[in-house]
Amino acid sequence: MFSVKTLGKFSVTNEDTELNEDSIRSPMLTKLLLFMVTHRGQTLTTDEIATAIWQEEEVDNPAGALKNLMYRLRTILKKSFGETEFIQTSRGSYCWNPQVEVVLDAEQFEGLISKARNEKEDSEQVIQYYEAAVRLYQGDFMPKLTEMHWVVTTSTYYHSMYLSAIKAVAELYIAEEKYDELESLCNEALDIDNLDEQIHYYLIYARMKNQNMQLAMQSYEKACEILQRELGVRNPEKLREIHEELLKMNKGIEAENMETVQEDMTETHAEGTFFCGYPVFREIYRLEARKIARSGGNEFVLLLTIKQKDGAGSMTEQMESFRTKKAMEDLEEILNKSLRIGDVAAKYSDSQFIVLLPSCTYEGGVMVAERIVQNFYGRNSKMQIEYDLEAVTATSKIVQ
Repeated sequence: MFSVKTLGKFSVTNEDTELNEDSIRSPMLTKLLLFMVTHRGQTLTTDEIATAIWQEEEVDNPAGALKNLMYRLRTILKKSFGETEFIQTSRGSYCWNPQVEVVLDAEQFEGLISKARNEKEDSEQVIQYYEAAVRLYQGDFMPKLTEMHWVVTTSTYYHSMYLSAIKAVAELYIAEEKYDELESLCNEALDIDNLDEQIHYYLIYARMKNQNMQLAMQSYEKACEILQRELGVRNPEKLREIHEELLKMNKGIEAENMETVQEDMTETHAEGTFFCGYPVFREIYRLEARKIARSGGNEFVLLLTIKQKDGAGSMTEQMESFRTKKAMEDLEEILNKSLRIGDVAAKYSDSQFIVLLPSCTYEGGVMVAERIVQNFYGRNSKMQIEYDLEAVTATSKIVQ
């Protein structure tokens, strides 16, 4: 029997052997193996398999290319797991050997969710089903193969199911006043998806119920910052509700002195680029423009735009959005490593970051931009990046 992991990472194991992406050493072989095990029980034509693993790529003689790829995959499987015929061939079609049993984590995950939803009587059993499902979900479906259309669709399906499960079990924890469990659940869920307002709400609620008001307030501020920076959402409704409850519980507490105020305002770890939401960035920009109007000096603002590469071929809207989101994540990491501690950056749109470069010449700004572009292409070759650099002035068109 094979155990196949696809959630968060990919591996195929039996009693004493593991085959994973690192040991396979070929993304194409990984794609082929994944497609065969997830579509086991089906007889797959050459065209179906070729379309799935090559998509829009122009491949000369796809039948011959697939035959060669199948030979290499069979060789790896036999070398790892023995002489069993794992993939069978019949009249130009292929299928996974039905005698080779496969247990797929994604299917187990979906089955546990289904059991939880169908259980109407025993709430403790429902919680156990959901908890088991959440433990299985170690990350999104095949995160290293997101250029494949069917992988993106499947990943979105399981991700949505995961978030629904988190919220369902969160409500059950609240009903049973299991706030420690709720806090742990939300922390783990936010490691996978930190853009869901409801999960941030549950985390703040759990910490508030555990009387950890300072940590609850920090979680609120962090959630607002993330949602504003990543999604452009300002003052989200659910977080506004929990914030009002937090303020009521802290009502009447005054600062003892200026030192207390400074402790509240000071960053705990002041390092890397200062990221903020665009409304905050705009206010910082306007303040810097006033300083320049009063005292002079050089500052520049840099606009970075992610675009689909020319000649990338037709893609679904969902696929384009997924690739842009991944490219923006790459760009954010690069900005954090490439900029100075006093530089300010914000997400301007779903495909743009804007950066303020204080005490910088035009030539220095170009060097920074070119370094960012070079680092970006070192990480992401599927997308295109462009930049625009302008001096900070009180009437700059960039912030209108």
